[in-house]
Amino acid sequence: MMPLGPDEHVYVAERGAGRIVRLPDRDEDGLADAVEVVAEGLNGPSSIDFYRDGSLYVGETSRILRLRLLDQDGRFEERDVVIDGLPSGGHSTRTVLFGPDWRFLYVSIGSSCNVCVEEDGRRATIMRYRPDGSEGTVFAEGLRNAVGITFRPGTSELWATNNGRDWMG
Repeated sequence: MMPLGPDEHVYVAERGAGRIVRLPDRDEDGLADAVEVVAEGLNGPSSIDFYRDGSLYVGETSRILRLRLLDQDGRFEERDVVIDGLPSGGHSTRTVLFGPDWRFLYVSIGSSCNVCVEEDGRRATIMRYRPDGSEGTVFAEGLRNAVGITFRPGTSELWATNNGRDWMG
């Protein structure tokens, strides 16, 4: 969950610190020159992805935010809630990823428990939304906790890691 931004720098969600940082490599030696905070005061951000207009989407436990407009210090000035009311408790990470054609935002929502029948149909799924948060539909289901999602390069195939049930050895 460390995308390259439009500026070609790496961005990282620091869940425990509640912030997003940029790791610039301005001298192009393959090492980050600094850790620059671009957004803070977030609620457990677990995943981020850039939209084609340069806005940054942030997966928090119960919502998806869109951060926009960088100030002169390179910090995001505007925050909008794009999707609110995602189920909380249980697996709390929310992985966000735009499809290769930019038409949809994919959001992984883990299960509420180890092995159970979910009451909320969005649990143990990958949901698909329009970039404005509308038209939420289940794209894939039966995925206990698919934290890692990506598109196979050069295709529209969505791949996911599925962290299956615990205590299986």
